[in-house]
Amino acid sequence: MKRLSLKKRGFRGLAVGAAAFALTLVLGSLGVFRRLELKSWDARMEVFADPAKASRDVVLVLVDQYSLDLYSREQSLTWPWPRELYGYIVRYLAAGNAKAVFFDITMTESSSLGVEDDAAFAAVVAEAGNVVLPVFISDEEKDSDAARVDLLRRFSTAVPARIISSEALHSATLPLEEFLKAARGVGNVRVNPDDDLIYRRLPLVQRFRDITVPSVPWALASLARPGLDAARIPLDRQGRMIIRFFGPTGTSYRTYTIAALLNSYAQMREGKTPQLPPSEFAGKTVLVGLSAVGLYDVKASPLSGVIPGVEIQAAALDTLLNGRFFRTPAGAATGIYLLGLALLAGVVVSFVKRAGANVAAFAGFLLLPAAAAALAFRAGWWLDYVAPTAAILFALIGAAVLNYSVEGRERRFIKGVFRHYLSPHVIERIIENPGLLRLGGEQREVTSFFSDMAGFTSISEALSPHDLVALLNEYLSAMTDIILDAGGTLDKYEGDAIIAFWNAPLDDPDHARRACRAALACQKRLAEMRPDFERRYGRGLGMRIGLNTGPAVVGNMGSSRRFDYTAMGDTINLAARLEGASKQYGVSILAGEAAAAKAGDAIISREVDFIRVVGKSRPVKIYELVGEAGELPAETAARLGAYNEALAVYRRRAWDEAAAAFAAIASDPVAALYAGRCRGFAAHPPPAEWDFVFDLTSK
Repeated sequence: MKRLSLKKRGFRGLAVGAAAFALTLVLGSLGVFRRLELKSWDARMEVFADPAKASRDVVLVLVDQYSLDLYSREQSLTWPWPRELYGYIVRYLAAGNAKAVFFDITMTESSSLGVEDDAAFAAVVAEAGNVVLPVFISDEEKDSDAARVDLLRRFSTAVPARIISSEALHSATLPLEEFLKAARGVGNVRVNPDDDLIYRRLPLVQRFRDITVPSVPWALASLARPGLDAARIPLDRQGRMIIRFFGPTGTSYRTYTIAALLNSYAQMREGKTPQLPPSEFAGKTVLVGLSAVGLYDVKASPLSGVIPGVEIQAAALDTLLNGRFFRTPAGAATGIYLLGLALLAGVVVSFVKRAGANVAAFAGFLLLPAAAAALAFRAGWWLDYVAPTAAILFALIGAAVLNYSVEGRERRFIKGVFRHYLSPHVIERIIENPGLLRLGGEQREVTSFFSDMAGFTSISEALSPHDLVALLNEYLSAMTDIILDAGGTLDKYEGDAIIAFWNAPLDDPDHARRACRAALACQKRLAEMRPDFERRYGRGLGMRIGLNTGPAVVGNMGSSRRFDYTAMGDTINLAARLEGASKQYGVSILAGEAAAAKAGDAIISREVDFIRVVGKSRPVKIYELVGEAGELPAETAARLGAYNEALAVYRRRAWDEAAAAFAAIASDPVAALYAGRCRGFAAHPPPAEWDFVFDLTSK
């Protein structure tokens, strides 16, 4: 019996390990571990960083804020600088016998000082014979300068096909023709970050049309070390080289300000001892780039949240020159590694009975991937850490759960484990009603609410991110409170837009009136908040709302892994269209005919138009919500009466009389629209069979 029990435990452990392995593969294929793995890689890079191992032959010259301020103050130069200054840098470095010079500075437009400035710089570049200039090869579909593209062909690189990126590139932004003729080489500065916007790798060579364009590191390495063997360079599964960063920004490479080099060159010309002797750059590869924040060439590396873009190119160049590459295991090897860890964890924990032993097993197994990843890093391998940890964790938890289930404690164990990941309330609801996790919906009548902030794009451009977030949070909180207090269900936020509906999940026969009252209350509350917003942010907020009542499908929508309780259908779409149409009519709330009718006499509304929205063939009457019954000012009531009389004349096709009636109504954008429409009809009457329907041409 004991041997049988041990055998069952072994099989159970193998089954749990296999299931954990399968689950890890599925989650990995969905990208669940990707960002965590990237962060774990950054942690390894930081732990083993050693700036002393960076190449002494790679040097940075930066256009920093000090240099910008100095030349602005003393020579009244504003950015972009004259090309003459770059020529001084090339001459100075040539005097010091620098091996190669790269300018990570855009040179696609003519100098503001004229063609002489460009011609002089081109002559200096040609004379030096060691200058590499930036090009930008993009996947955007746009025209490229044909003459410059032809000049680019002379830099096409003969390399093995394995190091040429398979990414399709369609356009090129290139330096001026005279610069391309003079340069020793070019380097593609386009480097894509990983999903989290951190730069960790780059393609060495990319194809543009029939041209193989080198990256900046490859172009510079080819100059610094001719005959570099491309066959020995390992690439990841996307054909990119992983960059080794030796330290945080400013710690790995000798860095100079461009002002120091320009001053040294001026001193040389005057016969003085230069601040920096040119010999400091003998045999060096010099990368000239931008570090001033205002010049917008700041990026993020695994070791620094803010780093000059040129320093990333320098680290990649150093990786090539040092030959300290990172390799990635083949997919099959990684799979075997995951499977072995998961099976081992499942089997071992299946035999563990005591709580203390369980804790020790958990701790020991969870340390294994960390130790393996660290050792692999030291050996030059990117061995995954997160997926193996997940596989082990799944196997450990699965085996422990099964152990307790055999002993009759499954429910308590499940609650104990998942309490760390889900709220107790959610756990209890799922336990009581597993049907909550099933997908599906039902059709029912709802009133849909769709609001959008007027002019949000201009507001977002004018405010700082901090102020924009604060404004949005305050605005959305106030509007959401009104909707929820009125019995609405908040569907989602889409930026500044609010989507909600009434009559689901709970029945509410008064849903249309509640939604209309909520819309009016939102506009009233925003009007109260507007002066304070103007005072604090210098911007007043406006809001447009679309309401519509009709059938919709309501329920849990999404996938089996993630879903939301939402409403879908033409009713919802029309509410969104009405919100957009409200801008054309100059009103703040537009409602469909059913919503206005079902709201009853409690809500005062007026007919605005008879329209056909984009994408729909059936016309609808639309109404403006004016206010609640009993709260309408006498002046507004009189204006509505005049408007309705004018609309009746309009329906009789008495165009001149209707135009005059509408024109007599002051401060009413809808009346003004009709006045103009009637004047047009008076001059060019519509056909007799026209049904008063207007087609909206935009959303």
